[in-house]
Amino acid sequence: MIQSAALPATGTPSYRLAGLTKSFPGLTAVADVDLSVRRGEIHGIIGRNGAGKSVLMSLISGAQQATSGTIEIGGAPVAIADYNPVRAHGLGVSLVPQEPKFAPRLSVVDNMFMGQPLTRRLGFLRRADMRRKAVEVAEAVGLSIDPDALMLTLPIESQQLLAFGKAQFIDEAKVILLDEITASLSRERKTMLLSLLRDLVRRHPDRSYTLISHHVSEIMEFCDRVTVMRDARAVATLDVAATTGAELANWIVGDIPVMSLDGLARAVPEDQSRPIARISGLTRHGVFEDVTLSLGTGDVIGFAGLDGSGKDEAAEALFGLGVLDAGTFEMEGRALHLASPGEAMKHRIALLPKHRERQAVIQGRSIAENTLISSYRQFSTALGLIDSRRARQVTADKIVEFKVKAKGPEIGMSGLSGGNKQKVLIARLTLNAPRLLILNEPTRGVDLATKPEILKAIRTDLSRDSAVIMLTESEEEMITVCDRIYVFFRGRIIAVLKRGEENFTVSALYKTIQGV
Repeated sequence: MIQSAALPATGTPSYRLAGLTKSFPGLTAVADVDLSVRRGEIHGIIGRNGAGKSVLMSLISGAQQATSGTIEIGGAPVAIADYNPVRAHGLGVSLVPQEPKFAPRLSVVDNMFMGQPLTRRLGFLRRADMRRKAVEVAEAVGLSIDPDALMLTLPIESQQLLAFGKAQFIDEAKVILLDEITASLSRERKTMLLSLLRDLVRRHPDRSYTLISHHVSEIMEFCDRVTVMRDARAVATLDVAATTGAELANWIVGDIPVMSLDGLARAVPEDQSRPIARISGLTRHGVFEDVTLSLGTGDVIGFAGLDGSGKDEAAEALFGLGVLDAGTFEMEGRALHLASPGEAMKHRIALLPKHRERQAVIQGRSIAENTLISSYRQFSTALGLIDSRRARQVTADKIVEFKVKAKGPEIGMSGLSGGNKQKVLIARLTLNAPRLLILNEPTRGVDLATKPEILKAIRTDLSRDSAVIMLTESEEEMITVCDRIYVFFRGRIIAVLKRGEENFTVSALYKTIQGV
């Protein structure tokens, strides 16, 4: 059912979609979407992870080709079979992705004018004009930069803002698609950018801005209308002025069944749990404040919250990453003052990082090397040599234990699926018999068939002699495996949801995360 906003017509739509569908083998990512975005409006797209938001933007921008349906840009139909980013750019469509696609080893000015440099009549580059324009664009989005600096020297949030500035002021796009552009920005930069959007839409009534966001509050504050994506479909288009945050959250969540994992009881009954960790008043000013909780064997707890809520930083602080301004952290009665991940590992604390390929996988190496990298001392002889036979056997046992689909320990990691890579990394953590496991997005990039295996291992195996802190963007996964869920909002824990209580539901968790 589509609930349409009763706003006055504004002539030819900026773009219109009818029955737009994108199918992959075994998966429909976007299903029969109808959408009309008006000139002179900021149109929000919101939905939970996997709803189809980013794929929809890729279809409109030509980055992917639709399976069926129609696209109109400025009233003109687009031939889907021939639609690509070059044709989209020619029609005034510009996608600003969550991770900017700049050439990192080229300068800011070269990136900003790539493909469309300013030239004189005889073809000479107007280098001074390009540098001046790059500085002006940067200043317009709140940055002060050297136009000759290499793009790779700039922080990701500066690159994000420059990508938007390029689309707006250099490409002068008429259809600007912003795919979670606020996700990597600080709170101050985010407010500045969204305020700039409001100003730009007044100054350029012939343009439209489509904003994908996970934040209900951003949509409610800055968008004119919002389309809700759920299970690959556009289920509602709402007039923001006539909608509340709670109503929008209800549309987003719908009736979501919790993942069924039969017999998923605690590894250790609560009345038999032994204390492991006590955290009190943990604080890093401006990031997270007064994080307080206790953990015991068998406990699986969740840290939930939006990007920037402080949950990731609080979890990483328990692994010796970042400076603490206040608070205490005790493991089994012993006060810890962790200055590095190495110290955390000595105290049997383990971390599965959020970005697997960049932060955990040893590229170009085997399953065995990736499994044993942090525990080779266990397999050393008196002469300091590696007992290769024993190391190989341990790796082979872990392959069986975690059901890694691979022919043997010497197989390269590059040949594994995302789910099997994740299993190898979790197996690595268990070799040191950790007492506290911090798992950040343990099922990210994992296929649907493998997710239940990993979640069941967390709930029933990894927590048998340990406590587990899990972070995931999936509310269903948290409700499935966690005993308690600590919800972070703007740096503070605002609620603790407990298994067995009435509000321990996907819907209640989502709304609490959103602050509605």
